[in-house]
Amino acid sequence: MDILHIVGQQRLEGTVLISGSKQSAIPCLAAALLTDQQVVLEGVPDIGDVTTMIQIMETLGAVVTRQGDMVTIDPSQVEPMPLTGAETRKLRGSIYLMSILAARFKQGVVGLPGGYAIGPRPIDLHIKALERLGVSMRNEQGVYYMRVEELKGNRIYLDLPSFGATISALLVAVMAEGTTVIENAACDPEVIDVSTMLTNMGASVKGAGTDEIRIKGIKSLQGCRHTLIPDRMEAGTFLTMGAVLGRVTVDNVIPLHLESIIQKLERFGAKIEVADDAVTASIGEMKPVDIRVFHYGGFPSDMQPIISAALLQAKGASIVVDKLYPQRFRHVQEMRRLSARITHEDTASIIIRGGETLFGTELEAKDPRGAAALVLSGMLASGETLLHHAELIDQSYERFDEKLKGLGALVWRETV
Repeated sequence: MDILHIVGQQRLEGTVLISGSKQSAIPCLAAALLTDQQVVLEGVPDIGDVTTMIQIMETLGAVVTRQGDMVTIDPSQVEPMPLTGAETRKLRGSIYLMSILAARFKQGVVGLPGGYAIGPRPIDLHIKALERLGVSMRNEQGVYYMRVEELKGNRIYLDLPSFGATISALLVAVMAEGTTVIENAACDPEVIDVSTMLTNMGASVKGAGTDEIRIKGIKSLQGCRHTLIPDRMEAGTFLTMGAVLGRVTVDNVIPLHLESIIQKLERFGAKIEVADDAVTASIGEMKPVDIRVFHYGGFPSDMQPIISAALLQAKGASIVVDKLYPQRFRHVQEMRRLSARITHEDTASIIIRGGETLFGTELEAKDPRGAAALVLSGMLASGETLLHHAELIDQSYERFDEKLKGLGALVWRETV
């Protein structure tokens, strides 16, 4: 276990170089296994979830090498080995390997994916999408057995604009005979990024970034070289820190992808400056803001814990609603240890009464986004805060401590 020591009330100032997107990296690594030719991915963050995904790929026979942020995948020796081990259960994104095994090998055995308990995350939309394309699925005690007679394009309507289900459908549809139309598709930038990579591999994908994606399947894909987009959640995390603790610039970003976060920070009172590939947030007159989480275009659920921490500084009452992943509120009980005034309205909403003095204490991280929120809370408090299980941060953030120190934070780790 790692313990992160945080000395509170230090001003943050400077520039942070944002890493490649975690939400793009996991499906793009999976997509590399659709071909038997070499794939090179650039901008791959060195985080725990990526390491887990690479380990699973190596279990299947892929040869993966990393040089800095460049990962090279040789998938020529990949075989449809059963994936039922502990590594698969660690990672929600392992579900994409169902699509890979079905599309490339027409068979596979995959255990239920894992990930953090942030609320209901059923895989029924994934299963229905694959079945529409000709994948026969059988569930035996949490293990899915897949068999394909013939992959054929079809119309797929998603009951929700699920990012994961959209990706799962894409990864199979590119190798299904005929045309597939995904309706009510997720519009996230990472869907566009994965679609761009698949296009570079020879696939025909039209409409990514809209709610209707059309895919014309082909028999085989080729290798490619692809650079991931920047991580908008990491960028949003550091922008929020700048909005309450000083002045922080996030570099190597796509400002359009941060629009919903920027708008909320402006309403919060932060001063925002937008350049071509950088955004700066600095302290302004902090005001209460109501937050309602929604799919892309709305405020992202991943950012809900971090903005909740910032709202501890705004005098007055703020309401935060997250019906997508209500268990993301597990950070609330830890924030209360700092003397934060937060109450639950129901399982999916909280009221934050900000402007109170916070006092450093010992906290426990439950998941990566909640951990980042507790780090920010500790930096807002007086005295020293100790965050237990700080290693969870490394699942989603690359060199988090180092980047904070570069901004002037007084933080250090110990392993016990």
